[in-house]
Amino acid sequence: MRTSSAIKLVNTNDPVYNKLTVGEGGNRTPTRTSVSRLAESIDNNNLLEYRPILVWKEDKRKENYVIIDGQTRYMACRELEIPFYMQEIQNKKQEDLLGILSVLNTNQTNWTLGDFAKYWADKPGTQRIYKKYLEYHTDNNVTHGILIAIYRGQSRRAGRNTQFKNGQLKFNPMIKEYVEEKLSKLKQLKNAAFNPVLLGTTLRKQQFQSAMLTAFNTPGFDYCKFLENMYDAPHSFNELAKSRDMVKEIFNIESL
Repeated sequence: MRTSSAIKLVNTNDPVYNKLTVGEGGNRTPTRTSVSRLAESIDNNNLLEYRPILVWKEDKRKENYVIIDGQTRYMACRELEIPFYMQEIQNKKQEDLLGILSVLNTNQTNWTLGDFAKYWADKPGTQRIYKKYLEYHTDNNVTHGILIAIYRGQSRRAGRNTQFKNGQLKFNPMIKEYVEEKLSKLKQLKNAAFNPVLLGTTLRKQQFQSAMLTAFNTPGFDYCKFLENMYDAPHSFNELAKSRDMVKEIFNIESL
């Protein structure tokens, strides 16, 4: 027995467009801020075809649909006056809907930075830039957050990833040279220390990579001297957990 219908595009002139309602005990009422933020995101990067609004027909004789999942998306689309995608959950009793919503809310996950990268790597206009980005990520032991920060020429804590998510990652010969230089420096750290050896878990830790990126972007930081001192100097990187403590350790070692 089918439990859902095909996904339907609902245009602004469709009678259903302004008739969706929210069932009691289901979705939480979205805030004005959350609707505005989502509307801005949709306006910049419309992925609605991948996230249809799930509905249940309250009255089989009428076009009265109750939203099971997607109230914020629905309100954002109405604010933008754009079509949305809808899918009907069928053959379910009203008392079952809250259970369905609970499962959706428990298991639903947001897109990761990797998901955005793969999405734009499949689009003609952004394919070349994001495929190269994914090559860097695969070939180097860096997190997405660190790699994006390197592209921006900033430390990990500077700025947000909005442009990256919207398919606006910038890449040119100058950025290419800068990115590859910084990735090369991070790779050199693998065999830089022996007192003790830098653990793989430390090298992969975003806090450590962020601390190194902060050092790279600090005027006067002598990376060659830091590497020389790391060879013999004792260090605590494997025990440290916070980026700011690792930054202090980096500059302590460089100053020896």
